[in-house]
Amino acid sequence: MLAPSDESAGPSLQALRERISARLGWVPRCRQRLLPSPLGLGEPRWVDDVHFDIAHHVVQLGDAHEPISSASFAAIRDTLLSTPLDRTRPLWQIALIPRLSDGRAAVIGRVHHAMADGAAAFQVAMLMLDVDDAPETAPAPWQAAAPPSSLQRALDPFVHGAEVTSRAARDVARACEHPRTAARDALRELGHMAQALTEDLLPSAPQSPLNGPLGPRRTLVQHRVSLKQLGAITRGTSSTRNDAGLAAVAGALRTLALEQGLPAEPLKALVPVNVRRAHEYGVLGNRVSMTSVWLPLQVTTPGARLEHVHEQTARFKRSARSEGTQAVMSGLSLLPSPLRAPVLRAVAPGRFNLTISSVPGPRSALFIQGLQLEEIYPVIPMAEEQMLSIGMLAYNDHLHFGLYSGPDALPQATRLAELIDDELRALLRARRPRPPLPVVAPATAGPVGTYANRSAVLTAAGRGGHP
Repeated sequence: MLAPSDESAGPSLQALRERISARLGWVPRCRQRLLPSPLGLGEPRWVDDVHFDIAHHVVQLGDAHEPISSASFAAIRDTLLSTPLDRTRPLWQIALIPRLSDGRAAVIGRVHHAMADGAAAFQVAMLMLDVDDAPETAPAPWQAAAPPSSLQRALDPFVHGAEVTSRAARDVARACEHPRTAARDALRELGHMAQALTEDLLPSAPQSPLNGPLGPRRTLVQHRVSLKQLGAITRGTSSTRNDAGLAAVAGALRTLALEQGLPAEPLKALVPVNVRRAHEYGVLGNRVSMTSVWLPLQVTTPGARLEHVHEQTARFKRSARSEGTQAVMSGLSLLPSPLRAPVLRAVAPGRFNLTISSVPGPRSALFIQGLQLEEIYPVIPMAEEQMLSIGMLAYNDHLHFGLYSGPDALPQATRLAELIDDELRALLRARRPRPPLPVVAPATAGPVGTYANRSAVLTAAGRGGHP
């Protein structure tokens, strides 16, 4: 969401296309598409799109001179999010809505998770974003490389197999040179994998209305809360703002369950974990592992729910469960491509109730054509048989919640924003110390220990009592 513009037409589509075109060299994957392997026997390959046209990827929705209402914008946004990207083209799109009824503009970005995870998706967003008003350089010349031949594509599985065998041979050679170190490393990795399997991957999630067949439609509820409010909740504790966000979600889902006459049972959330190393930041692709957090819906008080969440996240940070999960997933990637998807589908259902992801946000203000970007709402893909995913992103002194759901299967999810606010207010009240009882002189309140003295003390404290 962009700040209001002094120009009646709002941001320019042509200027946006020119800015992005000049920067496409930053992210070469944005001009590449996935080329399937022959007969589906190998991995798809990223190849340059010889027909790349920026007009297919940067579009405008709505008339720049006719502002659209909030309801119309929500309908446009949800329709766009419900429409799959064209897999014959590069898997991204940016849609500009130049004028809303409140004077602001909006940009909706879509990046397929095969191209980038949440952390890497910002590399695509930066194609249109600025940190200042520096002039743009002219786009560098680009020419698409020729696609691989059918023979090359047919040989891809064998080349991949040879690479895997070569890496394994190098690992064996290193192990022979340093057997004690290799044995110690292998035992440590097995321990990490065992912990990830027992705590994150194998335990099944409880039955919940959040799980079931997901229809084609999607909706996004945009909601943000002040970081100052979250800071007031966590100040003086070891809990983080993300802990407070997770606790607020737990409380909101508890209220939603009770309103529907359902038991308030714990829910198992899949939480992606960014495992990029320092030199890998800025590289597209998926470099995420995962952990699980049990949302304590069964806990009755907001403060206790926050403590329960914090205990889990702190214990995870002290462990190496994300490394263990990554090792398990790497092992699955060694399966032949035709077998991998069926195996993953066989083990995935019922393992998690929903996905909650904390996406790293920019630390400074960002702009598009001189207009400040005021709000950013992350959209987290929903896993199979999950009807809700929640993204949290800190930016511009607020924590932004992107509440993404299937409106046909879970229409009540639209209430989550209101319930999250209720839970944060309850957490804030729980943090406020109760005022001490005033000291009342016995001479004016009656003899110490008498009913008159007790009544005067309670009345003075504002906690009841009779005159």
